[in-house]
Amino acid sequence: MNIILFGYRGSGKSTIGKLLADQLWKKFIDIDHEICKRFDNKSVAEIWQTDGEPRYREVEVEVTAEACAGDERVIALGGGTLMQAGTRQAVEQCANARRIYLTCDPKELHRRISADAQTSGMRPALTDKGGGLEEIEMMLAERGPVYEAVADSLFDVTHLTPEAAIGHLIKRCL
Repeated sequence: MNIILFGYRGSGKSTIGKLLADQLWKKFIDIDHEICKRFDNKSVAEIWQTDGEPRYREVEVEVTAEACAGDERVIALGGGTLMQAGTRQAVEQCANARRIYLTCDPKELHRRISADAQTSGMRPALTDKGGGLEEIEMMLAERGPVYEAVADSLFDVTHLTPEAAIGHLIKRCL
């Protein structure tokens, strides 16, 4: 069975995904990382700047479809992955999969993103709001309904460490 994790930037998709894959003896695939590898290991921000977001999204569809075609994987989607029709279709049609939306309070997301020194250099701004709490709330209003529509389970990680999240995920969602 594949486990597909998604949610907003800072929700812990990659961190929790790696730990969960190790715990369950599954292969871990980080969609953003796989895309970056196809662009000579440029950051997402660099890809958007040099190749453009449309090209990034095109490769995102390919990488997501390839990841979902395998089995026994933990797949961490990018925050905007499900906003593309092709990637959403690949995730929805992924056989033998559990789709988990990692929800998190916007203020906690802002705290986590602000505390991550790599975020500003590696990730592009999503709006003209500059990445702050207002941007997070605005993007969650747009993305949240899509995340919820695709999810088999919603799992709130607001007050959990990644290690605690894994134990609860295994008990509640798998």
